[in-house]
Amino acid sequence: MELDYQTEPDYQPDPKKNGTRTFLNSIGLVIFGGFLLQSLTVPFTITGSGEFSKIEEIKMSAGESREFSLFTLVCGVLYYLLVNLYFSGEKGRGICLFIIASLGIFSIMMAVYLVQHPMSH
Repeated sequence: MELDYQTEPDYQPDPKKNGTRTFLNSIGLVIFGGFLLQSLTVPFTITGSGEFSKIEEIKMSAGESREFSLFTLVCGVLYYLLVNLYFSGEKGRGICLFIIASLGIFSIMMAVYLVQHPMSH
């Protein structure tokens, strides 16, 4: 009696493509969406009796609200640009790391400048 064995092709599961990229994009959506939502909900509080009340002292004016929203949107666009550039390839990864290093150096320079030249309020 002769057995006829058939070889099965090598099983290689499909790796999940860019799981880290999807995770970072999702985290960015939560963070920047939360910042924008926070700008709408900050002046409200819940009193001891469970009612909503508005705190007028911390309410942002229309100009401040527009500036905050614009800042948050620009930061969000920069974040998504850097995340997707990082995962685009070796050249994109190098450009991304250069931009991050430049932003870090600029932040340190601005901190030193602001310590030396404080703003009067």
